[in-house]
Amino acid sequence: LPPQPTSLAQGGVEIPCARYVGQPMQRCAAAVVHKGADRADITVTWPDGGTRLISFYAGLPAGSDTKGEFRFTREGSLSMIRIGVSERFEIADTVAFGH
Repeated sequence: LPPQPTSLAQGGVEIPCARYVGQPMQRCAAAVVHKGADRADITVTWPDGGTRLISFYAGLPAGSDTKGEFRFTREGSLSMIRIGVSERFEIADTVAFGH
């Protein structure tokens, strides 16, 4: 197997993401820290370097580690998150909460 990103080798996952305006979704490594039944911090690592922290609280996306506008929509158990004008993430409840 080819070498995997460090977070994947340490039990992380991959999520769909896009960093730039007009960029198609790609796969980003993500490391999840569960903080109880309905809280989690997810650190997403961009393929070209850098990270974004997304926090979940009360079972929903609650914010990030940047001052860009944070918004999300839900479709079933999938959170579609937008940060600023360009960043997009899709995080399933099974990733954020393990169920």
